[in-house]
Amino acid sequence: MKTHIEISAVNLVHNLKEFRKLSNCKIMFVVKANAYGHGLKEVISISKELPFIDYYAVDSVEEALTVKSVDSKKNILVIGWADRDQLQEIILNGFEMVVPSIDYLKEVKTLAKGLKRTAKVHLKVETGTTRLGMPPADVIKILNGSTGNRSNYVKMVGIYSHFANIEDTTDHSYAQYQLGLFNDLLEKINHQNLLKHFSCSASTLLFPKTYFDIVRIGISAYGFWPSKPTYVSYIEKKRMPIELKPVLSWYAKAAQVKTLEKDEPIGYGLTYRTFDRSKILVVPVGYYDGYDRKLSNSSVIIVNGVKAPVRGRVCMNMIMAEVTHIRTNPVQPGDRVVLIGEEGREKITADHLAELSGTINYEVVARINPLIPRIVI
Repeated sequence: MKTHIEISAVNLVHNLKEFRKLSNCKIMFVVKANAYGHGLKEVISISKELPFIDYYAVDSVEEALTVKSVDSKKNILVIGWADRDQLQEIILNGFEMVVPSIDYLKEVKTLAKGLKRTAKVHLKVETGTTRLGMPPADVIKILNGSTGNRSNYVKMVGIYSHFANIEDTTDHSYAQYQLGLFNDLLEKINHQNLLKHFSCSASTLLFPKTYFDIVRIGISAYGFWPSKPTYVSYIEKKRMPIELKPVLSWYAKAAQVKTLEKDEPIGYGLTYRTFDRSKILVVPVGYYDGYDRKLSNSSVIIVNGVKAPVRGRVCMNMIMAEVTHIRTNPVQPGDRVVLIGEEGREKITADHLAELSGTINYEVVARINPLIPRIVI
């Protein structure tokens, strides 16, 4: 394989157990976006034996079907939007779904009645993220029956919302405002038989009062802090010590080593020229594979235990790096290259690549091409 991803089963289980200890709650494991780029089937094969995971959260019916093929015992909630055909598949397979509006609930009711099957729904409350979701007043209308959408073919399973500004700041006043709206709603409805959930990774780390019945753990299950402000806030709160261990490592192979003379250009646009006689390594990974083009002339790789700077633009399927300085163990074609991970004393993290790319760790891992093999270690 010219490139592959290694997934640490030990680290994934460790991270999930850390959140179990921290919250003492059941966990809704968020595995959308190909398990944040880690490989959906591979991740589920690791987590399916953990008894404290009650739910998987996915974005689409296609992801739900993949999860079901590996673990058919746990509940699966499709938290993304689904069109009519996809809703039908969700109902037929017994998955649970998000209802973001009264009109959407009407469509769900009609479909379920036609299929003579029960649709299992979670009402999504809009508290300030301005994505899918309905105003609290509409939730009250639905639950008191005034919309005419009560049906033997619709089962109200849960009610939830999502934080808009809990990761990007150490000022959590807006998160407290959202939580207040949600709690106000709960005081006005009979929620005894509804599964209540609000907490994401960041709020699970910071605010026990957001836990309700189950916590949704996404990015941090994979070993990442949601953000630097989240880490700072966690330290300030002096909560239980927690260690998050990265689950994903990304490797490639050295394809070719070239010797260039002084002032020779490298890559498209001639954006880099050698300062002296240089050895350049070609690595068969590029932006198609998920190695961001903004890493051109800025990131590093690790080869033979030494960091090597990327030279020239990241191509669709290749990058180039300078290895002139690697003399003790000169690079040869076929040598292992580390794109994300550790070798010897050196380390490259998704957080570092995110900083260089002007993005977040979520995007760095979620955009790794799903065709790249994921291998559970």
